[in-house]
Amino acid sequence: MCGITGIVGIDRSLLNKMLETMRHRGPDATGQIDLSELGCTLGHTRLSIIDLDPRSNQPFVSGCDRYVITFNGEIYNYLELRAELERLGYTFRTKSDTEVLLNLLIEFGISGINRVEGMFAFCFADIQARKLLLARDQIGEKPLYYSFFKGAEPGFAFASEIKGLLVNPSVDTSLDEEGLADYLRFLYTAAPRTLYRGIRELPPGHYLELDIDNLTDNPRRYFSLSDNSPGYQDMGYDEVVETFHELFQESIGLRLRSDVPVSVYLSGGLDSNAILGAAKEAAADTKLDTFTIRYSGSSLARSFDESELAARAASEHNVPNTQIFFTEDERFIETVERMVDLFDQPFGNATAVVADKMAAGVSAKCKVALVGDGGDEILVGYPRYKALPLYKRFQMLPISVRRLLASALSGLPEHGRSATKIRRIKQFSTGLAHPLAESFLNWSTYINSENLRTALGEEIITPFYSGLLNEFTRFADDPVRAAAVVDLQSFVPFNLMQAADRTSMAHSLELRCPFLSPKLIKFALRVPTEYKLTRGRNKPLLVDAFSGIFPKFIANQPKRAFNPPIQGVIRGNLNLLEDYLKGPGSRVSKVLTDKFLTAELEAFRSGRRDNSTLLWGLATLECWMRRK
Repeated sequence: MCGITGIVGIDRSLLNKMLETMRHRGPDATGQIDLSELGCTLGHTRLSIIDLDPRSNQPFVSGCDRYVITFNGEIYNYLELRAELERLGYTFRTKSDTEVLLNLLIEFGISGINRVEGMFAFCFADIQARKLLLARDQIGEKPLYYSFFKGAEPGFAFASEIKGLLVNPSVDTSLDEEGLADYLRFLYTAAPRTLYRGIRELPPGHYLELDIDNLTDNPRRYFSLSDNSPGYQDMGYDEVVETFHELFQESIGLRLRSDVPVSVYLSGGLDSNAILGAAKEAAADTKLDTFTIRYSGSSLARSFDESELAARAASEHNVPNTQIFFTEDERFIETVERMVDLFDQPFGNATAVVADKMAAGVSAKCKVALVGDGGDEILVGYPRYKALPLYKRFQMLPISVRRLLASALSGLPEHGRSATKIRRIKQFSTGLAHPLAESFLNWSTYINSENLRTALGEEIITPFYSGLLNEFTRFADDPVRAAAVVDLQSFVPFNLMQAADRTSMAHSLELRCPFLSPKLIKFALRVPTEYKLTRGRNKPLLVDAFSGIFPKFIANQPKRAFNPPIQGVIRGNLNLLEDYLKGPGSRVSKVLTDKFLTAELEAFRSGRRDNSTLLWGLATLECWMRRK
């Protein structure tokens, strides 16, 4: 796990500054190589996980000196790929996955990427062909940002984090309006947009091939989750369970490959306990430490706590468990600033605050941890998935009845521990008057199209939002599958994976996600929905696949969110936040209407709506704009 960067055709002396901004991503070694024939310099900061020897430091040059790679990530199936390449006549100087990836690209070119099981972002240089190949993994676990520069001497730069590009004064840092519209709706930005007009993010499953003599921005897709391949309708439930077990066990086994110890993020839920149990099954002699967040402070904060369940589960698994304390921080503005420091732009998921604290504690003891991200998407874990079949039944009611229901529920207050449940009920009832695709996205976002129009003073329907509507509609005959496909193309890469990467790498910690194996995802998406969605059971496919390794009390646990008590934080800092967003120093009030800001603050103050996450997102937007 590392940081990568490169410059073409502009002041290449900036590379040292670019690398320095990302030292946290790879404190074990730093390197760069000047490819004068290409007018290009590539850089790398290394977190050593596979083959700790300095011989595997990067950028890495082929034996023939024609090819160079700078690579961030892990290739989990590198041993299998290496054996295949050795049969083709390749020899190796190291035991690293980096050299395997380099030779794979030399042999197969861009088509070799789909052979890879891993998380990655890389730049592969072919000096003789005068080309660069940049690519990002299928799911979007690892980030890659870039900028093009126009003028008398066209140029290009890329980096693992936005901050690596911001050291260049030529970057256009003006506000991207479409990026802002996406941010307000989702509280994250989505590739290819960022909130900087001059900075783009390479989408997951895409590559960018650059001719050094004709630099053009033309990303191309090499992988898609949303194919129309037939499902496993001919497989019985028991066979599906067995296949899922095999694929998940394979994913775990690959992600345990490491030359440093591997640990597990453990909660009281199904996903992390399945990971721990499968890891013990895959490597019985491997020592596995577990880590758990422990909430303290207010009663609302303690209501999020699963540490007792996790400690009990760790005891039954016979593994050590370290608990990391999290308390609501009174330093509201400092916490907001920390988030902007991590993401280099606003990021509205306050869970990142907890994840940052968690990563700081885990990194003090290890370099690698397995996490359960992706389990809810492929195994129908979210409440909104379970609401989809119910939506169809309510659609049979006359429209007048549905509108009356929405009106009757609209006045329910949203505060305290029941706020989330009440908000979901109100969103569901309101959505009954709209097409299902639009309703699902409204359940998943923080303001709808009408409120977005109020916020911006105009209607902006972005390509990202339109694309998600189209993707859901494409699979409308199976709404649960449609929802999972949409989330895997939006929420997972641009919310979960952004948070996982930034919060972990800020502390030189590598996170691995066994549920996000492309092979496992493709299988799970094609499994009939009725196998994954059973009334009265949470994730039956997972529970039945690992019934022998789950502690019994874990198998019946309900879905809990890994969220901080953001409602209490906003409530305790509401006056400060109002001045921050609307006072004399406000920047966000220059781009969002006063009507919108006033309405959102008042809705929270009165208890009518728990829009605390949106208000948190507006605070990070304000902080970012003050720094521009």
